[in-house]
Amino acid sequence: MDLLTIPEASDYLRLGERKLYELVAKNRIPCSKVTGKWLFPRNELDRWVLSGLSHPEGLIPPEPPPIIGGSQDDLLEWSLRQAGSGLASLTEGTGAGVARLLRGEVAAAAIHYHNDAADPNVEAARAMPRLHDAVLI
Repeated sequence: MDLLTIPEASDYLRLGERKLYELVAKNRIPCSKVTGKWLFPRNELDRWVLSGLSHPEGLIPPEPPPIIGGSQDDLLEWSLRQAGSGLASLTEGTGAGVARLLRGEVAAAAIHYHNDAADPNVEAARAMPRLHDAVLI
């Protein structure tokens, strides 16, 4: 694994070190603190940059595989089988399912957020800046 220090990551991303520290403080960039030093896995930085990639109008993104990720839901799995949808389910939790959805690794994600909000699933989806065109059922 190729780990970059603050100066190296700053050069690699063509960002000032001050901006990099700001992103770290806001938990907006993949990094890890080891013995007091911030380290940045190069491959995670590459994915982080690509995750915010703008797609010009007309550019067709690749189709995600026919998989529903996220939380385990008996009714959803029953519905998928009954409908003959051909969709597989990959149940590994809400967070993992949403992460896979954002990376284009699944077609949809079942989510079950629990908190004190009136509708925690809607609030959680709104808080994800990279989640676009979401449909909550």
